[in-house]
Amino acid sequence: MSSPGLSYRSEIDGLRAVAVLPVILFHAGLQWVPGGYVGVDIFFVISGFLITGILMRELEADQFSILNFYERRARRILPALFFVMTVTAILAAIFMLPYELRDFARSMIAVITFVSNFFFWSEADYFATAAERLPLLHTWSLSVEEQFYILFPVVLWLFWKYWRGGLVSAMVVVSLASLALAEFVVHRSPATAFYLLPTRGWELLSGSLAAVYLLKRGACGRVAGEVIGGVGLLAILFSILFFDEGTPFPSIWALVPVLGTVGILVGASGQTFVGRILSLRPAVFIGLISYSAYLWHQPLFAFARVIADEADPSDQLMIGLAVLSLVLAWVSWRFVEEPFRRKNLFSAGQIFLHSSFGAAALGGLAAIFLLSQGLERRFPEDQRSWLVKSREEYTVYVRGGHGKVVNKPLSHSQPNLLLVGDSFSEDFYNMMLENEAFTDHSITAIRMSSSCQLNFGFSWDETRSLIPEDKRASCSRQRLTEKDLEKIRSADVVIFAFKWREWSARRMPAVLANLNLNPEQKVFVIGSKRMLSRRGTMQLDDPTGTLVEPPAKDIETSRLLRETLPKGVFVDTLALLCPNGCPLFTADGALISHDGYHLTRAGARHIGGVLFATPPLAAYRQ
Repeated sequence: MSSPGLSYRSEIDGLRAVAVLPVILFHAGLQWVPGGYVGVDIFFVISGFLITGILMRELEADQFSILNFYERRARRILPALFFVMTVTAILAAIFMLPYELRDFARSMIAVITFVSNFFFWSEADYFATAAERLPLLHTWSLSVEEQFYILFPVVLWLFWKYWRGGLVSAMVVVSLASLALAEFVVHRSPATAFYLLPTRGWELLSGSLAAVYLLKRGACGRVAGEVIGGVGLLAILFSILFFDEGTPFPSIWALVPVLGTVGILVGASGQTFVGRILSLRPAVFIGLISYSAYLWHQPLFAFARVIADEADPSDQLMIGLAVLSLVLAWVSWRFVEEPFRRKNLFSAGQIFLHSSFGAAALGGLAAIFLLSQGLERRFPEDQRSWLVKSREEYTVYVRGGHGKVVNKPLSHSQPNLLLVGDSFSEDFYNMMLENEAFTDHSITAIRMSSSCQLNFGFSWDETRSLIPEDKRASCSRQRLTEKDLEKIRSADVVIFAFKWREWSARRMPAVLANLNLNPEQKVFVIGSKRMLSRRGTMQLDDPTGTLVEPPAKDIETSRLLRETLPKGVFVDTLALLCPNGCPLFTADGALISHDGYHLTRAGARHIGGVLFATPPLAAYRQ
């Protein structure tokens, strides 16, 4: 069972380059390739194609062995993965804070047990800013593949042995069911659709079906190959250039890069234009090192973002790290991947032994990170209490109470307070609770995005250019509903609390006018606040005694709101809290903010105490 379409094809290595480079640029945060994440889908199709071709030929020759299959997977996947994980773990121990290192250790265990897709599904939004700081986030795709290959070879063998004629039909049915599931789930739980095998399996099976087609029909003729391969390449380029984070994915839209990849696998060859382009030596070289490049890029980018703290690394730095990922990829390909693939250097027994030892060693290292509370003894004793606690633990406090009043109906028996805003409104809610303010009011809230701000009365055309490009799709859908407007116009007290941008601060007087509020309503606009993150705080010589100057942009938004809003409406948080610089700790040494923006319980009590001790809010404290 031989086919020219399934022998070594240099254009497939070139296709790997087309897959990996956009992924690297996308994860670097560059806007050149907004759909660069589809490179992973291209890899899925290629993987299904190659593995199925190998297994089908072995079945035809009666040489199929599940043990040999997993030996090949171990040779291909594990040495480079364990090498990169070891280096990454060392860097994590140097640069990560205790709570970060503990989370990293948990992700290590998930990776070596090939369930990291489940781990990150429960922990991270792939497109969220916080996810960019996770060094092993990209391993979710490896877990999807390995879970597929736990099942696929066995099922393929069973069909081959007992119902060979039903094999293709079964693959088509399962593929269509998986695609339909992806389309259904992506609109209800995007993370579930993104990370899990049932909604990704159709992509791998698309490659499998392409392999079966070539085995049965052979390679396309040149003219057909030119057309099919050309259309396939255009489909891939279209998805890379025109998809973005707002594109539902994976869904029907994923057919564009997936079928484009199938088109190249089926149609391209050394005799076609696309095949010759993809077979150029630079493309083939990058394709050969693409697996290692994929492994290296995310840790490099993640640590750059971790070290930069709240700032964003420059594009120049990220481009440099992208180039470095290719250099390191060559090193690990040449000295790790290639040697372990040679059976004359490492026997099957040695591969399984080394793999077991590597997994155990990495698991042991992860256990050390966890049991030592993230190697907390690296830091001075007086800092450990606020460095060990995880971001999630602090976030539970920030969001917990506020979440109970979001979209709560207005009361008919009490005065109503309506809180409108982003996560800073969650902080303000906690300030009220900690300081027993507005206790005689029924509190409800409308939650809005910090990126989108409040733009009532302004068209999307007037706003679009002011929104970060990667947030425009979601912000275009954010609207105050008629029910929201009725609440805003009916509440006795309306409080707006945002992490203000300069443009939204300039617009706020017009927004208030556009809302057409009742003159008898009390309206307050809460100014932004800003301290230092824990990473920035720990780098100070005297954290508890240091006052930090707030950023110029926050000073400017406070000035704009102070000078343009009616008297008694604006609550100038920075002026009240930071007359000579913002404190990082309360008088009794408790941390005020865990990330520089959001408040601890002690911070909410402290800052709320300052705001509710001063007019105009003092009248509402019991």
